[in-house]
Amino acid sequence: MKPLIYGGGHENGMRSGTENIPAIVGFGVACELIKAREAKPLLILSDFVNIWSKGYALGATIFGQKCPRLPNTCYFAIPDIEGDTLVVKLDKAGFAVASGAACSSATPGKSHVLEAMGVAPMLARCAVRISLGHDNTLNQIDDFLKAINTIVSGLRQFNSMSA
Repeated sequence: MKPLIYGGGHENGMRSGTENIPAIVGFGVACELIKAREAKPLLILSDFVNIWSKGYALGATIFGQKCPRLPNTCYFAIPDIEGDTLVVKLDKAGFAVASGAACSSATPGKSHVLEAMGVAPMLARCAVRISLGHDNTLNQIDDFLKAINTIVSGLRQFNSMSA
């Protein structure tokens, strides 16, 4: 290996200069804070998976389910329930969800990712994304499950009456 910085011979000749002790200590504290915050969300995220075991009762399709992905985010669709409609209903019930990817929220429309995955256009129109953060609780997850079940049941009943 070649030295990163030539000069004073510190670190057995591999790096010269004095270590930035305040930055090293700050990095250590940041790591401790992250580790302390991870304990709670991991517990919640394991329960978040239960949303989708119950979500299957709604006929939900979970996109990328068997692929490596963020464990706190789920992109799903409930067939015949427009994503935008579900987003509005969930918003009125107090839940912040979206009908597309966060990085494309400024340019709504069909998802090029779902299209590339071969998702049928009608199912892609039903897509909704939900994410959890460090401050979410198990009660909020349960409340979400109750709300989405009620909303989907109501929308399906409305759809069957108008058909």
